[in-house]
Amino acid sequence: MKILHIAGWSGSGKTTYILQLCSHLVLLGRTATIKHIGSHHSKLPVGKDTTLHFQSGADPAIGIDEEKTSACFHSVNLDDALNFLSDAGVQYAVIEGFKSRPFQKILIGDLDCSFLLKSPEIPQVLSVLDQFDDWYTLPGLVNEMRVQHPDDNILTWSGYTTDYKNTVDFCAEVEKDFLAKSHITSIRIRVQKWSDSDNFPVYVALSAKDPLIAVQYLSDAMQRISPYVMQSMQDNRSEKDPRI
Repeated sequence: MKILHIAGWSGSGKTTYILQLCSHLVLLGRTATIKHIGSHHSKLPVGKDTTLHFQSGADPAIGIDEEKTSACFHSVNLDDALNFLSDAGVQYAVIEGFKSRPFQKILIGDLDCSFLLKSPEIPQVLSVLDQFDDWYTLPGLVNEMRVQHPDDNILTWSGYTTDYKNTVDFCAEVEKDFLAKSHITSIRIRVQKWSDSDNFPVYVALSAKDPLIAVQYLSDAMQRISPYVMQSMQDNRSEKDPRI
């Protein structure tokens, strides 16, 4: 999932710009937005059922009407929101606020911060989407494969590394080698850059028509990346039919 981080002072035109940007991004893939509301707390309707559900501890509390679905979570952590969007198959996350986060930014107006682009036209942004930061989750990678290979067997594995840069380069080489193999239909080997510690998650997802072939090549991939990647304690999953 790509992160497009919009920064600028209040009144600089960020909202108008985001509306224009989203209208183009949705043509490329599923797009979501996250806005830092800050001290301007949004109020839940007093006494409504979904509000009472939320106050009772439901997480999330979800309401569905004829036009939309609304969800309210207790977490106020940006990482949790990004994980949720990636897990759901979002391809582009547009963030407004959270200026201290070191994502590649689109700066609107004048603000003392680093940025990739300053007040760019929308076509300029679309031409450099590959330069914006990625946010990876294992379910997000599986969702990509489900779209491209809905009938294949998908196997996953996760580990971690303490050497981010070298692991990224090495995993890219391994992924390229495996993509050249005719027996597998797809593979993703991704290192999550954004970690609270020196342990960076590594995710592997592989698809193949034959489940035994998938198991064999996943094992081979794990062996190839083992000089840089260690086994994590979390469970790894396999999916016979990824549509279920």
